[in-house]
Amino acid sequence: MNPSDYDLDELRKMARERDGKQNGGESEEPDLGLDSMRGESTSTGSPDSFRAGLYRELLPLEAGGDAEKPYLETLPEENSGEHLIFEWLEFLLLHAGHQGAREAIAYYESVGWITENCESELKDYMLGLDEQAANDPNDLDVDDHLLSLVYIAKLASMN
Repeated sequence: MNPSDYDLDELRKMARERDGKQNGGESEEPDLGLDSMRGESTSTGSPDSFRAGLYRELLPLEAGGDAEKPYLETLPEENSGEHLIFEWLEFLLLHAGHQGAREAIAYYESVGWITENCESELKDYMLGLDEQAANDPNDLDVDDHLLSLVYIAKLASMN
């Protein structure tokens, strides 16, 4: 799945359109128009619980309506920001290994989620992290990229 499919402006537009057509405009759970990701069960057995949690985290961050690409222009310098950066990088490393994490960060820059400066700084942070992070690196999937977008949005909200 291509993370560039998740442009926040497009998601807002699709959510507004679907909200008007679905249930008379009232929806119990936010629907961002990503039907291809809905209806699948997660490993916990509860449908969409992981993705629904990610949507719930993204919704307030994008509700302000001022999100423009790149979403993350600079990395926060406070300790809580650095903690979140390391948590995100650890997640990428555990799932994709060093090469996959570096490729993901480069891709996020290419689709406009982060700036070139952020990409460089994130790769510098990764230099100090454990080389053996992933025993069996895999390709990142839709959930992984969506979680990365949540991290990016949280980091952007700290600036």
